[in-house]
Amino acid sequence: MPTEPRIRRQGTADEAAALAFAAAEAAADALDILPRAADTSADTTAEAAPDTTEAPDAPAGADRAGRDDLARARAERIRGVLDFEGRWSSHGGAKARAIRAEFGWSTTRYYQVLDAALETPEALRHDPMLVRRLLRLRDDA
Repeated sequence: MPTEPRIRRQGTADEAAALAFAAAEAAADALDILPRAADTSADTTAEAAPDTTEAPDAPAGADRAGRDDLARARAERIRGVLDFEGRWSSHGGAKARAIRAEFGWSTTRYYQVLDAALETPEALRHDPMLVRRLLRLRDDA
């Protein structure tokens, strides 16, 4: 077992997950695996700025496409966490095991992400009743 600490890369785990999600989505788009809706803003950004998303050393958010990918990945993660919480709110069970299987996070990390997600407008747009109920439960505790 190694005794040296792991090398810390720049950015947070959330940024790394968002970038990995965006890279997988871009790879799927390149292979035409996932159908995409027509997006006119993507056409204008491709003409306005050179494509730097393929460079592995490009900093996160360096260009508009990178920021859009991060925003899309963040919104997807918020929806995933809220959908998961909505499924588990009505019944008990091995939630900690399901969190680990679904997201690969500890329960502490899951609740940190959920708590932060409740404060976002994306969460309120996605499932307003669930968000209000969770906020009410959090504030009453």
